[in-house]
Amino acid sequence: MIRIRVPLVRPLVRCTFKRILRVLPSVLLLLFVFSLIFVTLMQIAVIHSHRRNHFFPTRHDAVPSSNATLRPTTVLGVPSLSVTKALPHRRPDTLRVEAFLDKTAPTLEGNVAIVKNMVNCARVRRILDNLGTEVSKARVRVLKGMKNKTAINGINAKKNCCSVGFKWQRRKACTRVPPLGGRLRLDVSLHNRTDVEELLRRSPYLRGRGSWTPRDCVPQHRVALIIPYRDRLEHLSTLLYTLHPLLQRQLLEYRVYVVEQYGNETFNKGVLMNAGVREALRDNDFHCFVFHDVDMIPEDDRNLYSCPEMPRHLSVAVDKFNYTLPYALLVGGVFSIRLEHFLAVNGYSNLYWGWGGEDDDMAYRIRYRKLEIIRPPETLARYSMIKHDHRPESPNAIRTALLRMAKKRSSRDGLNTVKYRVVWRHEHLAYTHLMVDIGKHHRWQFLNGQRLIINF
Repeated sequence: MIRIRVPLVRPLVRCTFKRILRVLPSVLLLLFVFSLIFVTLMQIAVIHSHRRNHFFPTRHDAVPSSNATLRPTTVLGVPSLSVTKALPHRRPDTLRVEAFLDKTAPTLEGNVAIVKNMVNCARVRRILDNLGTEVSKARVRVLKGMKNKTAINGINAKKNCCSVGFKWQRRKACTRVPPLGGRLRLDVSLHNRTDVEELLRRSPYLRGRGSWTPRDCVPQHRVALIIPYRDRLEHLSTLLYTLHPLLQRQLLEYRVYVVEQYGNETFNKGVLMNAGVREALRDNDFHCFVFHDVDMIPEDDRNLYSCPEMPRHLSVAVDKFNYTLPYALLVGGVFSIRLEHFLAVNGYSNLYWGWGGEDDDMAYRIRYRKLEIIRPPETLARYSMIKHDHRPESPNAIRTALLRMAKKRSSRDGLNTVKYRVVWRHEHLAYTHLMVDIGKHHRWQFLNGQRLIINF
């Protein structure tokens, strides 16, 4: 019998190698899955870091260091100081925002004091006008009652009119909720100015200049309607044809201001509304302001245009949006706000050139000042929009960047920094027409597509 010596290592190695071959595909598959997860997480981290650097500047960008230099520059015709510093770590495609502040503009507290002085002057002027009206009426009564009018000179007539027959008429206050008709028979057909003036001549107690006040009672609210406008006379006449009778049924003392932008520059609705408020306060001490788009026609007179306790959005249900509210922070269309609240939020922003943005910016300002936006029921706050061609929109990137900074620049961009010039002022029967030149002051611009220059 012959013995054959078989080494013991060969079967062990062979078995081990076979086991490794059987397990190897599973191991490779697990390594592939883990590597794929790792690469995905790294991509998410890079994207998040890029977006954070895009919208939030780093500490070196926000605060100038000791080696930063201040150099005088001239942007849009306004001399300013800009901070320049080399930023090698910054990505070249990041949008850089630079603000140039006008140091001659009053602060928010100083602007409130200026507006209060304007209101006090308007209040004194109002008292003197009413006193002069009553004295004139008493003088007429005295002259009519005297037998020999030719024997008295002007001085004696003035003395007699101040001592005889002069008395104040005491009137009761108007009811808080006047009786109203409800849903209107809407007429959206285009009218002209003659139709509106003929309608107003039949209404009693019209003062002209688009103002009206009830004579049988003392109104509880003095309202100024501000209508930003450009080249849409038929739409304006259609709106006033519906709006004047509605406001008179609500027993409001009101005045309509139509603020038109001069020239062919891009439309800026915020500047026009701020200018309208300032010019209205020079005429009277209004309690609140209603900002009204020229193409929004009310459908129900129970939607009150009086002064609310909080900022009130009136155009809740519009036929263009199927009578629904598009989003919660909408305050565009028709918006009513008290004078003290308008001063607290510093009015509208002056930086939105083109369609859209200024109303959303106002909503952010109201929320920043911890005020509440109230709305009437959708069954009452119904409006029809006249069909027209919209003006060009402001760039979406600029509008988004400005809205992100709404809270920070609210005290430096608004009623206290508005710049305009009244070209002329015409007082029609249905409204007071202001032609305003806003120039190119509150404009932003791009430099190399990477820097956004904002001039306050």
